[in-house]
Amino acid sequence: MNSNADERGQQLPVGQRQSDPVPQPLIDPPHAPKRRGLRAAVVALVLVLVAGYVAYELLTPPECAEGIAETDDGQCVGLSDGSHAFPGLAGISEKIHRENQRVADEKPVTVVHMESMSGGSGDRGKEATLEAVTGAYLAQRTVNQERGTRPRIRLLLANTGNGDAYADDVADAVLERRKTERLAAVVGVGQSNSRTLAAVRRLRDAGVPTVGATVAADKFVSSRAGFFRVSFPASDQAQAAAAYLKQEQDAAERAAKKAGRKADYDVQVVWDRKEDDGYNKALRETFGKAAKERGVHVRPGFIPVWSDAGGGAGNALHGAADKICRKGEERPDAVFFAGRGREIRSLIEAAGEAGRRCAVTLVSGSSAVGVFFDTTGASHSEELKSLDERWAASGMRVLYTAFTHPEVAARVYGTGANSPYPKFERDYLAARGGTPDALADGQAMLGHDAVLAVGRAARAAYSNYPGSKDVAADVRAELGQLNGGNVVRGVTGEIAFHEQTGEPVDRPMALVRLHRPGADKGRFAYVKALYP
Repeated sequence: MNSNADERGQQLPVGQRQSDPVPQPLIDPPHAPKRRGLRAAVVALVLVLVAGYVAYELLTPPECAEGIAETDDGQCVGLSDGSHAFPGLAGISEKIHRENQRVADEKPVTVVHMESMSGGSGDRGKEATLEAVTGAYLAQRTVNQERGTRPRIRLLLANTGNGDAYADDVADAVLERRKTERLAAVVGVGQSNSRTLAAVRRLRDAGVPTVGATVAADKFVSSRAGFFRVSFPASDQAQAAAAYLKQEQDAAERAAKKAGRKADYDVQVVWDRKEDDGYNKALRETFGKAAKERGVHVRPGFIPVWSDAGGGAGNALHGAADKICRKGEERPDAVFFAGRGREIRSLIEAAGEAGRRCAVTLVSGSSAVGVFFDTTGASHSEELKSLDERWAASGMRVLYTAFTHPEVAARVYGTGANSPYPKFERDYLAARGGTPDALADGQAMLGHDAVLAVGRAARAAYSNYPGSKDVAADVRAELGQLNGGNVVRGVTGEIAFHEQTGEPVDRPMALVRLHRPGADKGRFAYVKALYP
């Protein structure tokens, strides 16, 4: 936490810490005129002082709010009720703050949405975080507006910092809130890494349940109660990808046989061996086993890349593209990419460099959604144009095992009034604007359903144990009961958790095709439902 007073108790300027040097003027004021032009000199001085003040304000980071710590690199990490907006979340934070104030006198339970909100992390972008938080807010509002029900939800946003470096500290802050608030659960989590895993374990040890919205690494799975998720683990995704590629292989072999040709369909694996990334590793290991069991023709070995190799990650992906995009029989029919979406984007760009043709099918896991992370706004128009041109030149076909897609709701509930999705879509567009295409990546849907599941569990806990002081323990018990026909009607499909592991059961993931930015088919096109 920052003190805004010096050792003598004197108030320091806003944004200046005790250890900071006293700010110097950015521009030396002009000397007073000796003879004439006094009026012009005064005007010039005022302009200089105003310019200096504006420059100082722009160059000085805003002070973090009370209860939120400022890190050495200027981030604000900790918990906010919406009164402090983390980067890129100003509009939705204001809505959350108003809703929190509205239900403050109704003894609400506290739900914490936790992830990196300092500008995105390895497999997250600012837009994805905004979508997920917006979905969480819509679920809060849905629960709070249901007539005659209790409890209401107070939603807090918890920023774990760049790379989730402060996830453990944030977990401690959450547990402190348990002493003064009716803490129900933590949701979100964001990226799979050792820091978020440690935070989830810390919460689980303390009896606070966590519902992951977009987390995929298998290391989060445990037979100990406490961790649940509406997303799918990477191992389930890899198995579904292997099943799909076996279908593609069988179809290619039938076509070759009919044409009197030799069938030689094969798959090349590319593995991003980034340190501390359980998602990549789980994809690689599970796909290898599943492909062998199903008889998928996988080339021996794999092409390694290291996305954490400083500024040289792009070089490795260009090298991988050179190996994949060989001519003739040396080129594989398909590639299974065990890595993140941003690296897939680099691979696509490398494949189509200088107009090269590389018409292979690339299949990957849920993080492939990150191909379009951090590409919104006018500043990225040239970047998207280049991606579009290279993607079109390469002819590469890109598919991924998505956690969900708007079309999943139609497959589960139908398109009529029986589905909760149409109302969710209307509410989302009313809150943020835009078009329904903005929901196609599934991030808002997942953020919504994680909070909705907690809200339903909290309601059941409230009905069964109205006098209980340990809300988190009661909610954890009720989340464990969401199975065997007792489900939550989420916008991603019916939500149910395995009674031992907390993993999602009896719900489909989606096979989604990514289209290049300039295509008129939408970026995220539903192909079909997949089951692990």
